[in-house]
Amino acid sequence: MENASKALIMAAEVLVGVMIISIGVYIFNVMGNYSAETAEKIEETRIASFNEQFLKYYGTTSTDGNTPTPIKCTIHDIIGLANLANKTNQQNDLSMPQEKSDNTMYIQIELKIGSKTYKNLEAESESKLIEIVKNNSIINKVEGTETKAEIKYFKCTEVGFGKNTKLVNYMKFVEI
Repeated sequence: MENASKALIMAAEVLVGVMIISIGVYIFNVMGNYSAETAEKIEETRIASFNEQFLKYYGTTSTDGNTPTPIKCTIHDIIGLANLANKTNQQNDLSMPQEKSDNTMYIQIELKIGSKTYKNLEAESESKLIEIVKNNSIINKVEGTETKAEIKYFKCTEVGFGKNTKLVNYMKFVEI
């Protein structure tokens, strides 16, 4: 009888030990999943924040509720994005790829004004960017005998994202 009670006590101790280990493994899994989900959300937020800087000029807006119109931007906005792209490329020590690619983190800004295309606006010199701004800030329209200066607008027609990074790596702007 005495051996039977000791055997039952030992069995209970083993069961309690297995339960404690099971609870520990369960808590470890729950915390691991929570940590992974939190890291994933932080990464998604970082990507969205980065892309938002560029995508504010992409897409359409509806002023009357029905007709979508492209989001307008000025040459100053585009040059600002080119400078941001250049700064980001330099901070990440990225070099310009030979051709447009989905697998690069290098950010390229393309600008088409009439028949002239600037393929890598982010890599242009400061003096060239100033010249582009001077020549493309306003349009002089003749109305009767008066010449009226109007702001020249552009629209973003294409955006590229890295396959793996999901970050903006290409934008194309054209004259409206």
